[in-house]
Formats: sequence, C-alpha cells, structure tokens
Amino acid sequence: MKPYVKVLACVSILVAGVVAVASATQLAYLTPQELGQQSELVFRGKVVSVNSYWNDKHTKVFTRTRVAVDETYKGSSWAVVDVVQLGGTVGKVKVTVQGTLQWNVGEEVLLFAESYDAGSFQVSGFSQGKFGIKRDSRTGAAYVQAPQVEGVTLLGAPSVQGPIQTSGTERVPLEVFVNQALGRR
Repeated sequence: MKPYVKVLACVSILVAGVVAVASATQLAYLTPQELGQQSELVFRGKVVSVNSYWNDKHTKVFTRTRVAVDETYKGSSWAVVDVVQLGGTVGKVKVTVQGTLQWNVGEEVLLFAESYDAGSFQVSGFSQGKFGIKRDSRTGAAYVQAPQVEGVTLLGAPSVQGPIQTSGTERVPLEVFVNQALGRR
C-alpha cells in the first residue's frame, strides 16, 4: 500500500471517530443528591399521555408528557404534571434531539423536575432526572431504575456505581433512593 493511501485511511478513521463523538450529547453528570437539590418538584406517577406539537411560531416541535401524580416527595402537590421537552413528531415532521427521553403511556416513573413555563416542568439534568419504577411481581415493592438514554455521554460519571446510583440492573428500593437523594435519613 502506498504511504499516502495509509495516511488517507488513518485520517478517515480519525475523522469518523471525531464525528461520532461530536454527535453525542454531552452532559455534566449529576448525582441523585444534586438532582434532589436543584429540583423544584420530585414525585412518582404514571404517564397518561404523550403528545407532540408545534410552538406558536411554528419553528420548533415539543413533546408534552402528562403524568398523573401518585406521591409528591418535594414541592407543591399536583394531580397531574405536564413535562415538556424539545423534539417529537407532528404529522410527517420528526424532530430528533439526541438524549431526549422516551415516554410510554402507563409507565410508572420517579421524576426530578424544574419549572419550564407557567404550569409545566422539564426533567432536571436534561434526561438524568427520570427514573423508571419497577415492581416486584410477588410483593409489589417499588424499585428505582436509571433511564437508558441513547446518544448521551455523562461527563464525570463515576466508573463504579455506589449504593444510590442505579446502573439499570440493580434493584434500589424507591424509598431508600428518594430519601438519600433528598438528604433524608
């Protein structure tokens, strides 16, 4: 192989790697305690609807997720909370934002939220403040599970998971997780 072909091949591989890394959303990792401190509202509930829509100027697509609140751990009590995020599908237009959350009607979630606008909230830490709730089929006990978000690199995330962090596979009891995240004993 000629030297310039080797150089060109190496440069191509390097550029492809840089493009792949650059396309990922990068977020500063927030511990559950940091999420608890910065969040105005922390609650558990079930997703009742997911709808995408254009903003008033017809320049951006947003998704509004309605969550029926079962229990509030921090902040004012709400019967239903509207969670807004950028991106979604309206008609034939699909706007994709790397790192945004997926929502499913009927899923049970623990949310750390901040005010977005009058009467609606956004998930704290972009996508880090949404945790799935899984139930033990025998006892009904609730366990917290970290979200699996595509296209996100968490800068400064610990390489070893501690007792309050969830890797998606370990079972952390909901009450233990909430109490530690909110600094309660």
